[in-house]
Amino acid sequence: MPDILPDLWLPPSGTVICPANAIAPEETRGFVISDTHSANQLDLIIWHTPDGLRGFVNRCPHFGLPLETLPDRFLNASGDALVCSAHGAVFDATGFCVAGPCQGKALVPLELDVRPRASADTPPADQNANDGALTDKDIVLIGRLAHS
Repeated sequence: MPDILPDLWLPPSGTVICPANAIAPEETRGFVISDTHSANQLDLIIWHTPDGLRGFVNRCPHFGLPLETLPDRFLNASGDALVCSAHGAVFDATGFCVAGPCQGKALVPLELDVRPRASADTPPADQNANDGALTDKDIVLIGRLAHS
């Protein structure tokens, strides 16, 4: 099967995305990581599922568009699937399209990790809104995952 994103740029492994408590349980957020030395950037989604943090490239396999029209609006009404606002494709927690025009295809999954904050200069997220146990940790990008 050919690579659907041959031009996918990834920042170095271990790149900090955000404080770990910046994404409330069962919520999603979008992020853009840019390379300051080139025009490269990675548009990604982080979904804090009941099973942990999931990361995906924010590009629908149908037309390559970002999933959301409004910032951080990725989930369906029940909060158990990602939805592409352009054509209604529905993606489960593994990133596979279970309904819509790209059924059977998948979002590109990203490997994430939660690590102790490396620098005291990194401000914590709003500690009142999220898990206080995560206040001294960051979500970092490890790399691209392969679907099994």
